[in-house]
Amino acid sequence: MMENILKKEHAILTGMGSSWTRALSWLKTSQIDPTLRTLKAAIAQRHITPFYQPFINAETGQVAGIEVLARWRHPIYGYVSPDVFIPMAEKHDLIVPLTHLLIQQVIADLEHQIHLFPVGTYICINISAQNCLDPNFEIDTCELLQKFTANQSHVVMEITERHPLHFTPQLSNWFAALRRSNISVALDDFGTGYSNLSYISALNPEFIKIDKMFVSQIGVSDDTRLVDSLITLAKNMHLKIIAEGVETQAQADYLRAKQIDFLQGFYFCKPMPVEALLKMIVA
Repeated sequence: MMENILKKEHAILTGMGSSWTRALSWLKTSQIDPTLRTLKAAIAQRHITPFYQPFINAETGQVAGIEVLARWRHPIYGYVSPDVFIPMAEKHDLIVPLTHLLIQQVIADLEHQIHLFPVGTYICINISAQNCLDPNFEIDTCELLQKFTANQSHVVMEITERHPLHFTPQLSNWFAALRRSNISVALDDFGTGYSNLSYISALNPEFIKIDKMFVSQIGVSDDTRLVDSLITLAKNMHLKIIAEGVETQAQADYLRAKQIDFLQGFYFCKPMPVEALLKMIVA
């Protein structure tokens, strides 16, 4: 019977063609859940790899840093959306091994190439609440710092908002240890999820990342009060600002006029594998 079910699943998935996201949605409602097993196997077999999206200094136009993004290329169905597999990894306690895998691959990709990057390049890693409770995470981040010392790179942990952070004394001590290790904190997608002003007080971040939802209104709507308010808030609290999702020159010009620190988005470059990143850096 199990064999027949698997054959049925394969037939349905094949019929869906490249629509792997829809395939995953179907599998999550089926009686068995091979997607979870597939995700575990993808992590174990290193099929999930880092892509890199540079962001630029808004004043100079030079590359200031790179954000590390997880990309999963399934051997049959092609690229799986992070919007599908990241929440699944968090739900099933796989985000810790996934983050460990990505950090190790970032080290392998860049430790012998970091001298090509501008001195002081920011390297941004996305983490979730589960990473904050992982005792091995400090080991990974320390190794990351040690490998990139020669470049004086700054490691930045981007706190995602898919799940709320509960500020226990243990968690507060964890973030204090990050700061003592010269690791910076960024609030990602600020204003769209669970984050609020108490996060700024508790985490003492160096950066706020303005979500693309707010940036997308620039040049489309005359009402830019939300993005303007976020910029004013960040400046009043002496926080550096990264604007995400910049896709047009009008958006870039508007944000530069507001004296944003950093700009990131498809207008400048899309996420890319390490080979393409290195070609861009040395060009």
